[in-house]
Amino acid sequence: MAAIESYGGDPRIIATRAEIERVQVALAAAGNILLGQLDLTDFLNAPLKRIGLAMEMPGFSERINYLLAALQNAAKEYFDGEALVAKELTDIGLVSAPVFAAGLIAIGNEAGLVREGPAVAKEIRRFARGAPETLAQLARRTAMIDRPGRIAIERYGNIFIAYVPGTQNWLPLAGKNPLDLTSNLHAMKGAGLAASEKGLGLALQKSGAGANSKIYLVGHSQGGMVAANMALRDSRVAGIVTFGAPISQVAGQLKIPVVAIEHSNDVVPKLGLKANPLLENITTVVREVPIAQPVDALVEAHDISNYAKTAELADDSTEYGLKRVREQLLTGIGAGVGEVRVYELSRN
Repeated sequence: MAAIESYGGDPRIIATRAEIERVQVALAAAGNILLGQLDLTDFLNAPLKRIGLAMEMPGFSERINYLLAALQNAAKEYFDGEALVAKELTDIGLVSAPVFAAGLIAIGNEAGLVREGPAVAKEIRRFARGAPETLAQLARRTAMIDRPGRIAIERYGNIFIAYVPGTQNWLPLAGKNPLDLTSNLHAMKGAGLAASEKGLGLALQKSGAGANSKIYLVGHSQGGMVAANMALRDSRVAGIVTFGAPISQVAGQLKIPVVAIEHSNDVVPKLGLKANPLLENITTVVREVPIAQPVDALVEAHDISNYAKTAELADDSTEYGLKRVREQLLTGIGAGVGEVRVYELSRN
């Protein structure tokens, strides 16, 4: 199984990066000040001092450039993980993903397409299940949701874990199942707009989540985007885990523990049009998933079962930042046996 790369989640690295950037700015400013002392008009006021400075300037400049290069190399050594993801994004990253989505919605609405509407959540069944203990278990439980429009919510006392699968309908005409292209575009545009997110909120309410509850959200693809959006506007959300989800467009605003697992050969996480930020509360795990059939590359790279395998590697990782955020999440999601409720979301 191919190895994983991870970045983020380590406050020591975040502080180191900030210090490196501060010193880089100070050195560059010092170099500019020195160069400013060599203005030709200044030679008329103190010619001997200016000539002496001019003779020393090449040495000063060389030392400053050497230090700047050393800082650049140190930053690269520390932050290769973020660069690993960022370098795969093209110049389209200069465009805001939410703005791009809003434009597509406007165009679609003119043609009667991708029009969002209200949602409902209908309980289908209940059963008992033990609390999850690993990231891989979270992925596998998400994969178990195999019926259109369905989500699952576990309750352990006052702690709730919601599992939201990915997009199930790619037609541009909004249908009954809110896990579709219409919700994708509205979720990318902003929080609280997608029918899938509205339905999730209703299901949590029906499951008994109250004002003082703690909610953990697990999502694949669109489900991860919905999780990130809900976390922006619901202070009860205590952490999220995403698999193959585009969340970079909002990740910098999240203040809770976030584990984002992505495949480098999966195009979907890149739809946020930038890399996940390097922050102490977010850890991003990246792996190139092996592809059995090249013709199925897009499907295999995005498949939740393959993300479960990557999650196993993330569970075993001893990398400090990943381990730190992983443990923050997993130690908070409850214990013992809880109640699971399965809901079918639909759009009115």
